[in-house]
Amino acid sequence: MENYIVAKQIIPKEIPKAMITHEKHNSLLEAVRDFAINHLNTTDITTAENEIQNILRIIGNTMMQEVAGKMSGNPTYRGVRISCECGKEADFKDYRKRWIRTLHGDVEVFRGYYRCRECHRTYNPWDIEQGLNNRVWSPRVKAFVATVCADLPYKAAMHLVELATGLVIEESSGEEIVRDIGIRLRIEEEKAIIAAVDTGEEAITDASLDRLYIGIDAAKAHTDGAWHDIKTAVIYEGKRLDGAETDTVSNSRFIAAQEKSEDFGRRIYTKAMHAGYDKARECVVLADGGEWIWNEVRNHFPKSIKILDYFHACEHIYSLAAELYGEGNPKGTRWAKEHCEKLKNQGPKSLLNAIKRRKPKDESSREALRLEGGYFRKYRKYMNYPAYRAKGMMIGSGPVESACKVVVGQRMKLAGMRWTKDGADVVLAIRTALLSNELERIEAASRAA
Repeated sequence: MENYIVAKQIIPKEIPKAMITHEKHNSLLEAVRDFAINHLNTTDITTAENEIQNILRIIGNTMMQEVAGKMSGNPTYRGVRISCECGKEADFKDYRKRWIRTLHGDVEVFRGYYRCRECHRTYNPWDIEQGLNNRVWSPRVKAFVATVCADLPYKAAMHLVELATGLVIEESSGEEIVRDIGIRLRIEEEKAIIAAVDTGEEAITDASLDRLYIGIDAAKAHTDGAWHDIKTAVIYEGKRLDGAETDTVSNSRFIAAQEKSEDFGRRIYTKAMHAGYDKARECVVLADGGEWIWNEVRNHFPKSIKILDYFHACEHIYSLAAELYGEGNPKGTRWAKEHCEKLKNQGPKSLLNAIKRRKPKDESSREALRLEGGYFRKYRKYMNYPAYRAKGMMIGSGPVESACKVVVGQRMKLAGMRWTKDGADVVLAIRTALLSNELERIEAASRAA
């Protein structure tokens, strides 16, 4: 995966019908060609690019102003009275001006203003319909800023926004936009968690899956003055390419949050349901030996095929060899390599027998044998690697380790970064949606008034 995501502008799923006919479209293009021929006289490509970019921004702002004028006044009128939250009605008073900062510059509109004579609440119904709040930004600007800030530090993100759109946005404003959208995404997620876990509502999925994988791990990030675990998970479909012996990763969905393990377990389960867990022929959970992970897996995915990351198990073997033979001893290296191969091809029985037969040379090696023997006995039922490989299953937790780096490391752990827990959480909410290709969720959150 690339180190940085290319920021994408959010495009609505349903494109409105064209506002201009084919004939008018051609007429506009003809005028553009005529302008270029008669007024853009340069042989330098950079000069041409800069001039055309400036012209496009002027045209965009002019068009936006004209369209905003058509929106003003009567189109924002919603009747003499509208319902008020207090149970009474709010009366239409007049049309009031507001500024909106769009991708094509600042525009002003005059929209209907209502006031309740009983409780004195005021309303601008058009603002709510357009996804506007008390901030000046349009939903498209907010969505664009959020996607860029989810990938880049705020200063670099605002610089990129200026280069792409001409909008000059302060870092603090970018942070405000991210906070608003991130909080709305988390609220939406919490509603989905309650529906999936507490009320048992079924998630609607398009089609059944052959094999669904769930990888779980944690990454460290500096929040509120100390290093904390950011629990991370990736849910993906296992696809077998033609001629391949092992599944490959497809359609990944990412999850990340700094929260209690039981809360994260609920979050994973909800995301898995949305990914098609209830319709998958098989569900495979891949993770290391974190006790909190397997507690949540047994709680939420009891019928899953549970696989302890093979490479994590090999790390334990090499660690034990270093204790028994001494660090860097060739005999220890051969012993570890042999048992790693046997573990992959035969399962854990040979290793467990070797540990059981081994006579400790001192108290340190005795403790190492006790601990590692306990570890392999505890997870032996998750180490049937020959059977997993025969079915083409993945046995390494590489996808979730990559997720820890991509989701957390590449955004939260750049040089000198220090976060508040809340500041990190809103970025994680947007970043996981972006990496999961859930752009429509970011768009919807940007339209919430």
